[in-house]
Amino acid sequence: MPAKHVHQSETNWERFAALSELTGDQLVLAARTDGEPEWLIAQRVQAWEFFAQTPPPEWRRTNLTRLQPEQITPLIGTQGTLLHADTSRIPEGVVFKPLKEAVQSHEALIRDRLGRLIDPLSHKFSALRMALWQDGVFLYVPRNVQVELPLHVSYTLPHGSRSIFPYSLIVLEHGAQVTFLEEFISHDVTESVLAGPTTEIFAGPGSQIRFISAQHWGAGVFHLGSQLLLLDRDAQAEWVSVALGGEVQHIEAETRLQGNGSKVNWLGATFASGNQQLLTAPWLRHVGVNNESHMDFRTVVTGKGYSVFDGMIKIEHESRGTSTRLEEHAVHLTPDARSDSIPGLKIDTNDVASAGHASTSGQVDDEQLFYMQTRGIKRDEAVRMIVMGMFEPALTAIPVEEVRMSLTAAIEAKI
Repeated sequence: MPAKHVHQSETNWERFAALSELTGDQLVLAARTDGEPEWLIAQRVQAWEFFAQTPPPEWRRTNLTRLQPEQITPLIGTQGTLLHADTSRIPEGVVFKPLKEAVQSHEALIRDRLGRLIDPLSHKFSALRMALWQDGVFLYVPRNVQVELPLHVSYTLPHGSRSIFPYSLIVLEHGAQVTFLEEFISHDVTESVLAGPTTEIFAGPGSQIRFISAQHWGAGVFHLGSQLLLLDRDAQAEWVSVALGGEVQHIEAETRLQGNGSKVNWLGATFASGNQQLLTAPWLRHVGVNNESHMDFRTVVTGKGYSVFDGMIKIEHESRGTSTRLEEHAVHLTPDARSDSIPGLKIDTNDVASAGHASTSGQVDDEQLFYMQTRGIKRDEAVRMIVMGMFEPALTAIPVEEVRMSLTAAIEAKI
């Protein structure tokens, strides 16, 4: 049977004080009441003190004026984590459970990894995420174990809540293989909501991971998060990033090709409509020798939607023989829609096999539309086919049919 976290009823929810009144002592009390280990409590308190003393980051292309985090009263305990898996098909030794539970049962696996890839003190919101995470998942795949079925976690905003800080921690040992899907969903909200996800993935030597991150929050959600995938020697990854929902998104994402011979293929699909502002800042960071990477993001904007692709390839001094390419292609369906594409390339070595980046942006091609209309396809249907064709590589890479169909329906509703 699928393993599912049981949600508490709204009347039983416990809450922290509002962020404007919350103190480190209150965090300590809640954590100790919950039986958390002292190292985690110290991590939370350090992050909270940094949050309380640090001004917000100056993000030029992310508008946070409608977000009022000081009024938010975060929930205590796991509320919005739902795990989807047929436990009878999960191989022995694989751990797939809510992170709060895993801290108790698998502390040794978590202690040296939580917060190691993404610095909690990099800015105010990263610190807030570390201080207040309650929801989350821990996935551990032992050496040479292959998980055939996709492992899927959905993070759902609890009704009545104005915040959620989910934390995904994934560890693959040598030669392990897995498909992991994290999904962010909610109802529409009238008051601003802060969603602060963190995802850290350790892909060991020779391991393989397909990682899908699908964001389709309801209206009114501010999605401010970080994701980092670390690839060890000869590790391989396919990463699919989908951004459709929310009011504002600011995601800092990175694949770090640390080990020699590591490879990644990164696909993205972003669709901003209405007054949405969706920013993704993906990095390909090459450290090892003979690494290969390819990033292909597709963007569609309509209405007064605004999308930002702030992509970067960074080849470090110690890297040699890198082969990499980054590209983004955007289509505007309406005159008031806007997309900013900022591809970058920083090379600190003289030994590069190949490196390049590209970007295109424009309206739907009139000649293409004319060609399709001459064959009896109505204009609206032709536009729909073109948009769905742009997103097809990312959508077809999603192995869970229910999620794939839900995202497809959300895209078609925007066109």
